[in-house]
Amino acid sequence: MEITTVGTDGDDRAIEFLVATEGADVDGHFVIHREHGQGWETARLTVDPESGAVPVAAVEWAVEFAREYL
Repeated sequence: MEITTVGTDGDDRAIEFLVATEGADVDGHFVIHREHGQGWETARLTVDPESGAVPVAAVEWAVEFAREYL
């Protein structure tokens, strides 16, 4: 599994993640975001409807990553 951060919205309120897994035809794609002026407790995860499956381990890693940078 390879996880790539795609970018932020410029105001450090969203981080996109691409997840490539061996044997998958389509990369998993999801975003962890929060509203401006809100704390970590309000953060949400959104999965792209066109995304491939997203491994739970990738989400776990991304949550820890986002907790540091959001």
